[in-house]
Amino acid sequence: MQSFRAKVAIFAENKVKTELKKLVFNPMSRFKTVISSNFEELWRYNIVVVCELCSAEGERIEYKSKESFVAAVGSNLATPPIDYDSDREIVIESADGAYANILVYVIPHTLPSTNDVYKTKPFPLKIKIETQDGVIVNQIFKINQWSGDNIALKAESGKRKTEN
Repeated sequence: MQSFRAKVAIFAENKVKTELKKLVFNPMSRFKTVISSNFEELWRYNIVVVCELCSAEGERIEYKSKESFVAAVGSNLATPPIDYDSDREIVIESADGAYANILVYVIPHTLPSTNDVYKTKPFPLKIKIETQDGVIVNQIFKINQWSGDNIALKAESGKRKTEN
């Protein structure tokens, strides 16, 4: 029969091995998310990006958001605001974590310039998520001009690139 000390030593050794496996097999990364579009009427939309950073065990490490606000919903602007940057890009960066849940909200504040549904086709919105190891996600989403969209992505450290 094993002594109490022997059992404690085995338990401690197994605990150290488990923690080492977590470090080796669950790498931690900083996530950088970039939202962009070449759509000339992107000024008609407010964009909100939320990043929930988690440990390998699923515990929240960090929660942050960034908003690119142009106008209040229902503004019905005829032209972009004078101070609007046509090279608009929204960037949000995280601390180190095992994975990040990224939520992107594209919210129309002004309706499309025409009521002709055939002329208001969805526009492209590019979402790129990268870590120090390279690009994890590089996707273009089609956004409905009338309703906007909600996009949810999960980016994991050490995963391969997703494209479309």
